[in-house]
Amino acid sequence: MKFNIFNKNRKESPSSSPESQTTDEEAHIPVLPGVARAEMLRHAWSKKSLIVAYAALFFAAFVFQFCGVTVKSYTPYATSSFRQHSMLTTAAVVYKIVCVITLPFVARIADCFSRVSGFFIALIFLIATYIMFAASKNVGMYLASEIFLGIGKVSYVMMEKVFVADTTQILNRGLWTALPTAVASIPTLYISSIVAEKVLDHSTWRWGYGMWAIITPVSLAPLIFIMWRLDRKAQKYGITHNIKASLNLPEGSWYKKLAHLLYVELDIVGGLLMLAGLSLFFLPFTLTGSASILDWDEATTIVLLVLGFVVLGIFVFWVLSKFPQRPFISVSILKNPSVLMACTLPLFDTINSSTSGAYYSSVLQVSGHFTVGEAARITRASRVCQLVGSVLVGILIKYTRTAKIFMISGISLIVITQGFFCYLSDHNGQFGSELHWTVIQVFEGFGRGFYNIPTIISVQANSDPSQIAPSIAMFTMFSQMGAVIGNSIAASVWNELVIKRLTQYLPEGSKSSATSIFGSIKVALGYKQGTPEREAIDRAYREVLQKQGYISLGFLLPALIIVFFIKGFDPTQRTSVNVDDNGEVVLRTATGKNGEGPQFHTISSNLSSSSSASDLSEEKDGTSAASKEKNSLSTEPERK
Repeated sequence: MKFNIFNKNRKESPSSSPESQTTDEEAHIPVLPGVARAEMLRHAWSKKSLIVAYAALFFAAFVFQFCGVTVKSYTPYATSSFRQHSMLTTAAVVYKIVCVITLPFVARIADCFSRVSGFFIALIFLIATYIMFAASKNVGMYLASEIFLGIGKVSYVMMEKVFVADTTQILNRGLWTALPTAVASIPTLYISSIVAEKVLDHSTWRWGYGMWAIITPVSLAPLIFIMWRLDRKAQKYGITHNIKASLNLPEGSWYKKLAHLLYVELDIVGGLLMLAGLSLFFLPFTLTGSASILDWDEATTIVLLVLGFVVLGIFVFWVLSKFPQRPFISVSILKNPSVLMACTLPLFDTINSSTSGAYYSSVLQVSGHFTVGEAARITRASRVCQLVGSVLVGILIKYTRTAKIFMISGISLIVITQGFFCYLSDHNGQFGSELHWTVIQVFEGFGRGFYNIPTIISVQANSDPSQIAPSIAMFTMFSQMGAVIGNSIAASVWNELVIKRLTQYLPEGSKSSATSIFGSIKVALGYKQGTPEREAIDRAYREVLQKQGYISLGFLLPALIIVFFIKGFDPTQRTSVNVDDNGEVVLRTATGKNGEGPQFHTISSNLSSSSSASDLSEEKDGTSAASKEKNSLSTEPERK
């Protein structure tokens, strides 16, 4: 199959699954220059540059995880300072909606230009994020900061996965996908919670956010610089020496070219339709309730929900129609039933975790009487164990050469632990101890790690080889969509029930304080333990958390069924890149003994002619090596 990026008269043709691809057929499928450059970049890797790049990735992952864990502890205090503690889920939904919209855009930008552009987008938006958080003077500006955080964070996380996918083989990809974040998260579980406590004790949450505007660029700069240098080296091999020709931009003025880039290459119309639909439909759930700004029977609520549903319907029609040449959502990826089912696993799982976890930290502090640090360590135990489990399952896949059993065992373990979560939330008026909650988080984390890694690798392995970034974006997008749904459900339950429970349980003389308790965690924590008011608050929080737990448990049952129908993948599948005698980059995919045999995919054409004379003169020492690459696959440098 030939992927010709220099054919100006190319036409869109549907991407096929690996099962339908054969070496006999040829189809001109447009491959964007970022994809072709990523393939040629493998020729630029030396052992030394690969080690340095991964060292920079590990360092960036450590700082990124440290920052993420620390700033989460400030969220209840930031929203409470605006007297809007219940806006926790509104902030979370805004953040997740932005993540959903950002993923396809960043994947397309990385494919259109280069991988380093995705990292650079992450850096710019993360710096702006923490400056805005520190300067927030009202809840509106705080929510705007969540938008920038969504763009920056999801861009970095996705590009990290794309970088690993570009530099590893299927057999080792699970291990290397999990390893950087896992190594970084283990020490940050304890260090970050201590730092967050000290910042709140001796300073303010504003400085807690603001200091990361300085630390983040310093930590990401080495990785971005290395990627930029290697990207420049890839250009000397001639992949995208002329970006305009590669993108097939129309002749004419700059705004005509910009319009083509936005409308055709990025499908800005589809992105805006999805953004409007998700916002209109899901945000009302977080703003409606007994003590919220909207009521369920208000005309505003009904109109927003109806409009959101209609706009989402228009978005689906747009994506499935022939209007967009490159749809915002890669529908071709989802035509593979196994890929579609694999994407639904994180959808249901994140609905579960977001529904029961939206106010989990607040309930631990109020009903469990834990400190900020203790609550942070409990909640982060799940994440750390997830990453440890991911590394473990990556090793097991490498040596057992099987994957599906880990998906099944992981989902099963999550279902069991969620049952215990409901039990401990409010068992005969008692709340679980720190040991109980930590054990639950540990097993839940291992379950999530065991299913997540083989599932995302399955999506990549069963998708078209030229769609690494879109397949990762699709998988992650389903996960973020689950978070949008879960946080919306959690918010509607919390807003509706907490104020009712407080009004019901508080002593007669304190019932008028129900609204202020509902609006601020500091007010709730201000009542001394053992007083009738505090016992009423504890009981209200416990009961609502248990209700959210039961709802989230119901969403896990479909996942437990779907996991049995997901097609596995062959961990022995290998890919390598070579330049043939015609100057074309050939992507070779070879499966194991039970596979269908090797497949050859031509990624681009006329590579040698696209290099300038000056480029070639700078590479005199590498000429002989490049010639050998053209003649034999065996001389191409091995990936991890």
